[in-house]
Amino acid sequence: MLFSNQTVGRGLAALALGASTVLAVQAAEMGAHSGMFQKAEAPVSGSFKIKTEAGKQVLVLSSDFKTNDSAPDLKVAFSPSAKPLAMSKPPKYELKAGSYTVLAPLKSSKGAQRYVIPASIDLSKQKSVLIWCQKFNATMAWAPIQHDSKVKDSMMK
Repeated sequence: MLFSNQTVGRGLAALALGASTVLAVQAAEMGAHSGMFQKAEAPVSGSFKIKTEAGKQVLVLSSDFKTNDSAPDLKVAFSPSAKPLAMSKPPKYELKAGSYTVLAPLKSSKGAQRYVIPASIDLSKQKSVLIWCQKFNATMAWAPIQHDSKVKDSMMK
């Protein structure tokens, strides 16, 4: 059976499109994560997204982010647990040593902010984002990291 060059060309184009769609979905899966902050020791509002920008992973806090503005020494941290406060008791919500990885000092107790995530932090092993007072070992807020299936679904259409 012989195929015309046009038929073969269309077939190759379809294969290429399929492969590029799969690659786009895989890229979206790697960098499309988000979560809503939940109260621990302090009231909180806002959310976060983890995006890939210029080949780097970036944690972006939403413009409506707000936490305790009087807590000292606040840090943004990751936890490998989806429920990092399950073993702690209110009101302090302490973290056990070695159960978190500090990303950076929190730039502000409110508003949009961005943090580049170094390659040394393996995001595939992180399950939540924390706002944590290092000085008093008190967790202000936390958010489970959720995969954004909306991004993947929109790319499949």
